This record gives sequence, structure tokens and C-alpha cells, in this order.
Amino acid sequence: MSSLSVWLKRSWDGQSGPLGQLVLGLFLPVETLYRGAVLLRNRCYDLSVLPQSGSGIPIISVGNLAVGGAGKTPIASWLITHLTTMGHRPALVTRGYGSDEVLLYGVRNPGVPVVVQKSKIKGVAQAAREGATVAILDDGFQHRAARRDVDIVLLAAEQGAEGPLLPRGRFREPLRALSRADAIVITRKVATRDEACAVGRFALGEAPEAALGQIHLEGDAWTELEDDPSAEAHAGPPRGDLLAVCSIAEPDGFHEMVRSKANGVVECMAFPDHHPFSSRDVHRIIKRAGDRPVVITEKDAVKLRTFSKEMPRTYVLRLRVVWDSGQDAVMELIRRALDR
Repeated sequence: MSSLSVWLKRSWDGQSGPLGQLVLGLFLPVETLYRGAVLLRNRCYDLSVLPQSGSGIPIISVGNLAVGGAGKTPIASWLITHLTTMGHRPALVTRGYGSDEVLLYGVRNPGVPVVVQKSKIKGVAQAAREGATVAILDDGFQHRAARRDVDIVLLAAEQGAEGPLLPRGRFREPLRALSRADAIVITRKVATRDEACAVGRFALGEAPEAALGQIHLEGDAWTELEDDPSAEAHAGPPRGDLLAVCSIAEPDGFHEMVRSKANGVVECMAFPDHHPFSSRDVHRIIKRAGDRPVVITEKDAVKLRTFSKEMPRTYVLRLRVVWDSGQDAVMELIRRALDR
């Protein structure tokens, strides 16, 4: 299944050649059926044919239109930190598709409950029982059975705002779904601010009353794999040539980020998203790295830390959330919802 996922993502990015594009064309009938099913399901929720359940605590959803790569994990973590400083007791509710994300939330937000539940409604109820005063739904935009107080939708500038739906493309819903959003946040890793602004203006056409924000996910802190996750970061990247290793949805963004910081040649080694690293994988990394240091993501660090004694000299590139614009508007929207 992971090989199929990798192939699909390469095809969506136009990297699988003429044969891949031909196969994607054959997916058109499947996409049409999927699009119809999404439209019917949303219509049923809009007409209250399908019920939505409320909660005893406010719910903030952080989701997106496309599959992976928009930065939900760092942004949800940033939001949890700021809600905590505001005096709230947040909890993160997730289906736990990848154990790496669950572990990373625990590293980024120690002491904050992380509830792993297939049912978002049951997850929120569990969070409330554990003392949470607000629940953050991870990847919650399509899970409409839970009535939320704020719907934040992330759009990656590198992916744009629309395209073919699954399985012919990476999008789960068409652009019109943004009409449900309370806030739209454009994220960027290697895209320019102007490119991100263009995506934001386009998105607002479907949700003119939504708050609009723009965030830059910047890699600016380096720690070693053996360090405590909360250890003080190094001033800059290791010198010389590097091997960048990752198992995330959009590896190109991470690789470009490392290249922009490094002072040597950067070679890339990508594994499928949420890949469970094994000793065999570690030996492959060792062989590929040679005498070069390795750079990995925070998400991969929580899995590879088990192999820290075997790995070559390995650095973790931490992501920092930097607001280009719209932070006040988005936070004011959240404050009003929590006050209600």
C-alpha cells in the first residue's frame, strides 16, 4: 500500500512520466463517483439529514482540503501552546493515522492530553473527562459529525487551492468546501510570500467572510538526535555535505528547506509517509550517508531516536511557525468562539 501511495503522489506531481498520466486519466470515472459521494454527504449534513453532535467544551478543527503536507502538526502545536498561555486547558484529539504524529505532539506539548480515537465525538468527550476546556481536532475538516466552534482550513501554497480529487489528484474536497471555513490559513515552506498571497486571494473567492492568515514554516533550529527534544538548539546546520532523510507527505519541501540552509551538497533519501523505520532501514541510511551527517525531521526523530546509537551523526531540523499576516484576525476569531 505504501508503494501505491508513493506512486500516486509522484503522479500527482507529474513525476511518473506519460504512463503515470495515462493511468491517472483512467481514474477519471472513480474521481467522478468520489466527487458525487462527497457532494451528497456534505449536502446531507447541510440539511441536517446526517446529525452533528455538540460537546460540553469548545471544538477547534485544524484541517485541510488536500492529502498531507500543509503543516497541520506544527500549527496545531502552536495553537495548543498559545491557548495554554491564554489560560485554557487544551487537548489534542486525533485518529492517530501515524504514531509519529502522536509522539511528536507529546514532545512539542508535554503535559497536554493527546486523545487517540477513531470517533472524533468520543475523543472530545474523553478530552473533557480528562479536564480539557477546549479540544483541538487534528485533521478534522472532513469529520463533520462533530459540531465545531471554529473551522480552520490550511492550504499549502506549494499545492495551490484546487485540483483533481482523489484518486486522480491530492484533493479530498473541491474548492467550494471552503465556504464552511471560519478561517483560511495559507502555509508555505519554499513558496514565496507573493505566491502564498495569490493562493489566499483565490481561496477567499469561495469564503469571502473567512479570516485569512498566512504562515511560514521555517526550519531554523538544529539539535542532535541523541539530545533531549527540549535541548537548546545549535546556531546553524552542520558544515559540509549532508544526507536529508524523511518519511513525510511532501518530502520535496523538507529537502529544499535543508538545501537552503546548508553550505554543502545535499542528497535526498525519502521513505513513504509515516514509515515505521526498522534496523534494515537504518543500515540503508548508514550505507547511503557514508561519512556525511544526516538531517531528519522532528516527526522522524521520534521514531529514529530508538536507533540513535546506530545512526551516523544525525541532526534534527525543527520547524518554527512564523506568521506573515493574519495572526490577530485568526486569534480574535478563536477568542470570540471560546468566550461564547
